[in-house]
Parts: sequence; structure tokens; C-alpha cells
Amino acid sequence: MFSASQSSFYHSFYAPAQDACAKSQQRLRKLKLQDEEHLLLQSSIKPEDIVSKLLQIQTEQEERTSKSTSTGKATSDFFNSFCTFADNISQVVTVLLPQSPAYSVTFGMLFILFKAVVTRKDREESLLAYIGIIGSRLPLMDFYKTVFPTDALKASVARIYVHIMRLLDEAIVYYRSTMNDLKDAGHIAQAADMMEVVTDTGIVVAKLHESFTNKANAIGTSMEILNSKLDELTLESGYLLHFETVKHARSLQEVLLAGGRDAEEELDAILSLGFHLSQKDHWENNGVLQSLFEWSRNERDELLWIGGMSGNHGTWVTELSADVVQALQPQLVTLLYVFCDRPNSERLTAMDLVRRLLIQLLDLHPQLAYRRPELCNTWRFQKAVTFGQIWRIFQQLAASVPNLFIVIDRVEECLADEQADLVRQLLPSLIGLACSLKEVSVLLTSTMDPPEEIHELPFYQTYIDTSKKAKRR
Repeated sequence: MFSASQSSFYHSFYAPAQDACAKSQQRLRKLKLQDEEHLLLQSSIKPEDIVSKLLQIQTEQEERTSKSTSTGKATSDFFNSFCTFADNISQVVTVLLPQSPAYSVTFGMLFILFKAVVTRKDREESLLAYIGIIGSRLPLMDFYKTVFPTDALKASVARIYVHIMRLLDEAIVYYRSTMNDLKDAGHIAQAADMMEVVTDTGIVVAKLHESFTNKANAIGTSMEILNSKLDELTLESGYLLHFETVKHARSLQEVLLAGGRDAEEELDAILSLGFHLSQKDHWENNGVLQSLFEWSRNERDELLWIGGMSGNHGTWVTELSADVVQALQPQLVTLLYVFCDRPNSERLTAMDLVRRLLIQLLDLHPQLAYRRPELCNTWRFQKAVTFGQIWRIFQQLAASVPNLFIVIDRVEECLADEQADLVRQLLPSLIGLACSLKEVSVLLTSTMDPPEEIHELPFYQTYIDTSKKAKRR
């Protein structure tokens, strides 16, 4: 049972759609529907059977008018477009149908409209312009209702349904009767011999012309309103999409790392320490710029290892890392960075480092969580307990992102554990990533030379101790 508040919400939620459905049924009762049209209106058709029903109606109409399915390209184009139009509308109705079978009247109205127009070239061409516009907009509904089965979206769909029904109401009245009435009245006027009849009939024709124009304008107005509402839904769904993707990405990030500082907070912490170096020790002055220029000239096609010290004054490489990060943040790149020099209680393992890269990647591109559901799901993230498993997720997502730039400072501070270490897992993986993906650049800094175990792998390296004469390797 619904509570009073729930019942009130439920009623207001669907009230616009329910009201539109009831009004359409009232308008239909005022029309002089033929027996066949009543049967179409009462048919209990399923959404998936709409196209086959339209084909049946077309075949029956063609047989009556002695036309074959080869009457021309226009009929074929119209049939295909109307099927798309009807299918897209059925997606809207399907969202609401579980609440009441009354919404199925929409399908009957589609059949009546189709029957009134099919095999009549002038009407087909006229209606084709309208359904072509709507057909290009409504396919979004299926995506929205599948991805976001939320009350907010259903409320939006209910509002769109109101205007779809109004458009169908106007179109049925317009295409079902007006043209024939106008043609018949015109024929009477042309055949009349008496001036009074001509005059009286002329008035009828004029009124019908006015009615014809008014109904055509009504359809045009309905189209404008419906397009406006679809624009609103697209915008609303865009906000909803962003909210849901971020929420989903956050849930995945929580699986990887429940607490701790984010990347921005870590950068602020590094910058707050200051870099107490002499003028000659700063990276702008110590000769490392040449290595950076050469790396860029080679299109950063391999990982760059920059090692360095400043004698007893520590290292200058962290200042370089921080400056590179700050310089790249405003640029059109996806920047991931990790500072590995931490207190003992916060030191990172190789797996921790990759997890942090993955968290940042999802933070910058939360849409990846929906684009790659086979990778980005809670089950997959929880099962990623080895370095190889977590690395494969990161590597495949990284391949989906253009202009990816990775900065890892003081990489030698990464701890080895039973899952992975720096030499056998992390460094070969990063080197392979930089070589295999053209859009990925990887910069590592350290106080040390690269380990001898990786010297056979393809990467650039340089080491500068500013307390000595600078040398390159």
C-alpha cells in the first residue's frame, strides 16, 4: 500500500500523461470513426508488433486501391520513416504503459493516422516532413529509460507524452477528413449552375480553407512545442547523465581507495613545503631542459626517466614534477600524477600507485564508467587483487583517452610487496604503455639512475647531480 505522501506523489507524477490520454480518448469519441478505425483503436497490440501491424494496414490499403508495393520510392520512404516514428513513440509509451493499459490508445492512434495517409502521395509527403523531424529526436528515449530508470526521467517522459498525444490528435483530424471535405466542396462549387448555390458553396469552401489552414498551423505549433520539450529533455538528461556517471565513478573509486587525500590535496601539500634550492640547482638552470626538449622533439614516444640530486641539499626533481603538473593542468591533456615521497605510514606500493592513477582517470573522465561497463563495474574492481589485474583495467581505459600525460615523482620510493615491485612489474608496465600508445606520455623522476634490470627496455633517461658537473646518459 502507498502512504498518503507516496500516493500524492504517484498521482502528480503521472497526472499530465493520464490527463493527455483521457483527453485524446474524448476527442476520438467525437470523430465519426469507421468500424475499421474502431478496431484499430481497440486492438491490444504489443510495442514490438507495431511494424508488422503497419505493414498489414499498408497491404490492405494497397489492395483496395489496386496499388502494389512497387508504386514508387515515396511510399517506401514514407513507410520506413513512419515505422521509425512509431517505434520511437512506442519507446516513450513503454515507460508509462506499466502504470495503465490506457496508454496503449497511442498505438491505435498511430494506426488510424497511418491508415488515413498511406498510399495517398500528397498526404504522405506532407506528413513525412513532420515525422522525419520527430524520428530524429525520439531515439534518445530508449537510451535514457534504459540507463536512467529514475522518477525524474519518468516525469520528463510523461511531459513529453502529453505533447506527442496533442500532435497525434491534430494530425488525425487534419489528415483524416479535411482534404477530402475540401475537395468535395470544391467539386460541388465547380459543378453548380445557380449563382446562389455557387455563392453558398463558395462560403463553405472559404470556411473549409480557413479550417484547413488553422489545422495545418495547429500541427506546426504542436511540432514546435514538442521540439522545445525534447530540447528540455535533452538538457535535463544531460545533467542527469553527468550526475549518474559521476556517482557511478565515485562508487568505483571507493572500491579502489576508501580514504586519503585526493591528487589536488597532495599537490597542495607538496607545494606548501617549498623548495629550498640554490639558483643553480633549480631545474630551469641545471641543464635538464635539453633532455625535455629532445623528448618533445621525438614526440614523447618513449618513457622519460629524469634522475637527479643537489648534493647534500636533497633533490630538485620534485620541484620539476610539481611545475610540470601546474603547467599542464590548464592544457587540453588528461593529466595524472602521483608524488611517491611520503611519510612511512603513507608509503605506496606499486599497486597503490596504479590504483591512484585509475582513480584520477575516472575522476577526470567519469563517462568511461558507462562506456566500458565490462571493465568498470564493482565486481571487476573488487576482484582486481593482483598487479596484473588492476594494471589491465588501467591500461585499457588509458587507451580510450586522448592526450594522456602521466607524471610520477620519486618513483624509487614505491614499496615492494608480495604482489608487485618496481623493477619487475611497475616500470616495465609503464615503459610498455608509453611505447604502445601514441597518445600517452610518461615522465618519471627519481633521485637515482634507472635500475640495471630495465636498461634493455626502450626509454629515455638523464641524471643530473647539481653538486657535480652535469652529465647525461
